Amino acid sequence: MGKTCRTCGKTELTSSVETYLYAESGLPNVTLVGIEIRRCSTCGDYEIVLPRVTDLHRAIAHAVITKRARLSGAEVRYLRKYLGWSGVDFAKHIGAEPSTVLNWETDKDPIGMASDRLLRLMVVHGSPVENYPLEELTKIENERRPPLAVRLSPNANGWMQVPQAA
Repeated sequence: MGKTCRTCGKTELTSSVETYLYAESGLPNVTLVGIEIRRCSTCGDYEIVLPRVTDLHRAIAHAVITKRARLSGAEVRYLRKYLGWSGVDFAKHIGAEPSTVLNWETDKDPIGMASDRLLRLMVVHGSPVENYPLEELTKIENERRPPLAVRLSPNANGWMQVPQAA
């Protein structure tokens, strides 16, 4: 017997493997590939099955800190939350005013280059990320671009980035 719907409790959920836009991350362009989604044919409710969520969030953080362009506001907020800090705590750690952090996160002002680099180092230090040599920090461009589009798929070792479809 399969799972019944949490909302209506009336039917067994049907399961399918799909591509899912992971808006719950707080980032606008994170797509999960090959994710199990269970749907209720009666009320339309659904649930997403996310294996190894900690590894997923680590993979997203790694994708964000290795991009070459300056961090967007949504990316700053994601990384701050990934590190487990409130806006006030993050401001103290990075040496900025809380209002400055708020302006970064809402895209009112771009994060400064030194703060951008420091945040990336905090993520690397706070949660070891493989294959990101420090000299990559010197290649971050001053140009602002839209948030990075990230596609991730679960595998036996955690999560891996999936190349964008052409």
